[in-house]
Amino acid sequence: MSTITQDYETGFLDSVYVISHSIKSVKTYRTSLNHLQKFTKIRYEIDISDVILRLKSDEIDVYDYLREFIIYLDKLDIRPKGLRSYLSGVKGFLRYSKIKISSDDFKYSVRVPKLVKTREIPLTKDMILRILHSSPPKLQTAIFVACSSGLRIGELVQLKLSDIDFQSNPTKITIRGNTSKTRQSRETFITTEATKSLKDYLSTNFGWSEIKDNTHLNETYIFGPTTKKGRKSKRPGFNVESSKLSLQKSLRSYVSKIPDLDVINENGYKAIHFYGFRKYFRTTVGNVCGRDFSESLMGHSFYMDTYYQLAEEKKLELYSDVESHLTFSDFKEVENKMTTLTVKCNELEQTVLGLKQYIQTKSIEPPPELIKQY
Repeated sequence: MSTITQDYETGFLDSVYVISHSIKSVKTYRTSLNHLQKFTKIRYEIDISDVILRLKSDEIDVYDYLREFIIYLDKLDIRPKGLRSYLSGVKGFLRYSKIKISSDDFKYSVRVPKLVKTREIPLTKDMILRILHSSPPKLQTAIFVACSSGLRIGELVQLKLSDIDFQSNPTKITIRGNTSKTRQSRETFITTEATKSLKDYLSTNFGWSEIKDNTHLNETYIFGPTTKKGRKSKRPGFNVESSKLSLQKSLRSYVSKIPDLDVINENGYKAIHFYGFRKYFRTTVGNVCGRDFSESLMGHSFYMDTYYQLAEEKKLELYSDVESHLTFSDFKEVENKMTTLTVKCNELEQTVLGLKQYIQTKSIEPPPELIKQY
């Protein structure tokens, strides 16, 4: 690849990173340019720099070029979703190189394989509980927090102690704008169960104390790299991608020990992954409190703008309504509910007994169906 094109590539990838600060996006777009370079060599026997010049002079039609590139990727058996990602990177690069691409002309001139929607195995409370039972403290706490907050894994690994408000009930988490996919800060919550697990994890691994000052830990990445003994890694710096991969690898490892949970979706990917916990949160909160509230807590911008203007008290109230549905093994909560149900059952029995005595005293003949039932 010529120096001119390398400069263009570096400048383009830098501009991609500036927009999203996502290393994953940069890697995807770099891969798309590698595919483009190979395709250009095979099809035109020239470098991309020469193709750019010919595209600008209209010697090569940009829509023909992109159409042939799509066919090339399709013959490599690249799935439609990946193909679209690479195509997006290439279109961005060409536009960065001052080549005009009309969205309307592209739509009618270039055909892109349709995305295939496949069925995914939905996570259930029982499945998640089994994973929790077999997971070590760090992974267990990460799952508790993910399932009860709706955090993306990238947001999860970038949580700092200063983002956690244990004084709030339920515990409140602030997602900083520079760690969010949408680049918007927001707030969400975690359950009492997740709070207890998080406190125990912080106490064991970082020396956090509920009765002492912890400000020296404010900048600590809660789910950053740790040693096998739970202590903070001696490796300097913090890398988002390596922290994500570490948690994902840990989850895969422990799920693989439960054969009937170590299953594959129709799309070829593992059924149990961190994004699945986010989907579980979306479904559970949506069923109890409505779609708007769940989407706003998850950080989908439209719902944040239209629904997140609720008063703090109302947010806490709504989350409290769904908390028991996001709780997996808090037996105290279960016992409290059983006690409440027992009291109500006793009250109902007393009411029925009083009615029976009243009917007998007044010599009222009850309907036959009631006699059979009671």
